[in-house]
Amino acid sequence: MSGASKGTNTILAGDSVNVTATVQNTGSSGGAMNIEYVVNGTTRVTERVVVDAGSSVERTQALKLDSPGTYRIKVQSPGKSAGRVKVKPAIVEPTRMDPATRQLKIRGGMVPTNEPYVMNVSGPANRSFTLQSWTVNASQEAFTQDVTEYTDPSSANIPVPSGDDASVFGVVTVGSSAGVQPSSMQFVLNRSNLQSAGIDASAVRVYHRVNGSWRAAETSVVEERTEQVVYEADTAGASAYAIGKIEPAFSITRTAVVSEQVSERQQVVVEATVSNSGGIEGTYDARMQVDGDVVNRTSVTVPADGERTVTLSTVVTTPGQFQIKFNDVNAGDIRVTESEVQTDGNGGAEPEAEPTGTEPAVQTEPAVGSGGGLGPLPATVMGISTMLIIGGLLGALLLFGVVIAILRRGGSRNDSGFEL
Repeated sequence: MSGASKGTNTILAGDSVNVTATVQNTGSSGGAMNIEYVVNGTTRVTERVVVDAGSSVERTQALKLDSPGTYRIKVQSPGKSAGRVKVKPAIVEPTRMDPATRQLKIRGGMVPTNEPYVMNVSGPANRSFTLQSWTVNASQEAFTQDVTEYTDPSSANIPVPSGDDASVFGVVTVGSSAGVQPSSMQFVLNRSNLQSAGIDASAVRVYHRVNGSWRAAETSVVEERTEQVVYEADTAGASAYAIGKIEPAFSITRTAVVSEQVSERQQVVVEATVSNSGGIEGTYDARMQVDGDVVNRTSVTVPADGERTVTLSTVVTTPGQFQIKFNDVNAGDIRVTESEVQTDGNGGAEPEAEPTGTEPAVQTEPAVGSGGGLGPLPATVMGISTMLIIGGLLGALLLFGVVIAILRRGGSRNDSGFEL
């Protein structure tokens, strides 16, 4: 026996390692000998080798190792060490590396365990963003995952939020086979990137891409280094992740306000459309103000690149003219008359306990209630108060009636009906 070697130092549980034995015959005649392939002191395979005089032969055996651990491999007769082989439940194989991308193939074996697989996937220290560890929950079946890390988010083959409301430092995409789900990951960000973006280290989050929308995952700082920050984040239930800070971008695109009779009460209703042009859904806190006082409020979740209609109302028990606002946006002025209100003895505007709903608006400008019939009247007509116009018309009709009455009274003094 002149030598022994193995094909690799690390294999996946359930895989085989190739062990090669070299047998040399230095004698003047041919002969044969038995060689044994031994794993941790136990002979796995025995092979008889015939070698001609003055020559050598090589023989290779594939030794399957099913359980994780470290194994000593020898070829005996009399004995040569092939070295040690480490068997892992899962292994990481880099398949691509460039300044913007690092691609990893993660393979798991059929191992009887309920514990998650925690794999070291550390990359070069000079990258601005890099994964440190990758953890998966797997069944007892073999699996393969392709994990790709992008230090340049624009290189990823998915739409990534950008603009004033998004600072994304890296993207991770995952291709999963059946029987395995991502569980968590650790990653490193350079402090210089955070400082350039004006973002505090504690504000960084991992965002899952689910059904075309980004959602923040639980993310925490696990280590603060001089030049870097190490994070850990939940990665369950998704196949793409953006690392950074993404915020919703709210705007109010339409408001309307009406006064109406509801169950013998006079109610003022403000309605608004809230749009979100940001890359992540968010919760919008809506407030209804009457003459600067908040009388009702609610919260609504607005999806990314979507909108929601919000309706808030309050009961008015005092006549007068009121300025109605939706948050800081002036929705319009409303006038409530004495006949329209039902007071509670204390006066003032009383807020409803809950908003009246979120049905789409049908009123597009401020209006006052009419108590029935044709429904609420507009608050203004060509910039003139509706109440002033109605009052003017009633006054004209009253004057016309007085004139008619005087003429009729004057005619009654002349019995002939004519006067020359």
